[in-house]
Amino acid sequence: MSESAVEWPAVGLTLRVDGHEYPVPQVWIGDSLLAVLRERLDLDEPRDGCSIGECGSCLVTLDGRPAAACLVPAVAAADRDVRTPQDAAFEAAREAVVAANASPCGFCAPALTVAITDLLRRNADPGPAAIREALAGLVCRCAESGRWIEAVARAKEAGVGDGGTRGPAGGDSGEMAVLVIEAGETES
Repeated sequence: MSESAVEWPAVGLTLRVDGHEYPVPQVWIGDSLLAVLRERLDLDEPRDGCSIGECGSCLVTLDGRPAAACLVPAVAAADRDVRTPQDAAFEAAREAVVAANASPCGFCAPALTVAITDLLRRNADPGPAAIREALAGLVCRCAESGRWIEAVARAKEAGVGDGGTRGPAGGDSGEMAVLVIEAGETES
């Protein structure tokens, strides 16, 4: 049988994205959450920077935990809470990023808003070293870390992270945790 004759399995699923349910009738079981968000749901954010989990551009939250959408199979996100950088929950962090000019070209701004929000939920008062460490997983060519530190300070002033919620590790290490779920794996 030739490669072109191979039929890849497809499934139907429902994605809960930014508080809305989206039925997606035909998803190839190998499609990433990023591919489905961008190509099937026509969302501009998250961004696709590398498709291999190296740049952080595709950062979303999955059940409240940061996740590289390019590494999460879409089938693993079915019936779970997916929040993209477009969600209203990230608005104050987005405004802080803009005010600090922390993403001059704008490409990494969506992921930066997710990462800043997660950082401030885990650590209400991170110092410059903790901020640099927490945001080190994001690749940006046009901003220096001083702008990111200012963006975190502005986000903190705007109340980002208030509410007593804790990140996935439950600690204050300042390290950004990225969740990757393999197909068929369940979270305990």
